Amino acid sequence: MQTGSCPSTGAAVIIVEDDADMRALLRDALHAEGLPVREEPDGVGLVERLEHEPPALVVLDKEMPGPNGLDLLAYVTRRHPALPVILITAFGGVPVAAEAQRLGATAYIEKPFGLTRFVTAVRELLAASAR
Repeated sequence: MQTGSCPSTGAAVIIVEDDADMRALLRDALHAEGLPVREEPDGVGLVERLEHEPPALVVLDKEMPGPNGLDLLAYVTRRHPALPVILITAFGGVPVAAEAQRLGATAYIEKPFGLTRFVTAVRELLAASAR
């Protein structure tokens, strides 16, 4: 894990994804853009990090053991309403997108997606939250 910070916020992007290969793919894409990343394989680590290392942005997978991405989304947006959150999922569709929006997701991306699309969404949300 890289230990730097996002240029505009001083904090890292946290990726919460139980699939290690997907987590590494997303991390590497953000590292290639010079963005610092922290990783968590589940929501337990995220909750702890939110209190001790506030991130610039959170990326949540919807399907994970323990608290799923929608549960975590509700928690994050309740405790940190200004924190941008991207929900990613391979199990989406209109109902999931609507629920993600209702719970406060800043962006919603269905898998499979291109890394350029993902990186662009992260960059845009970081820029918007820095204003």
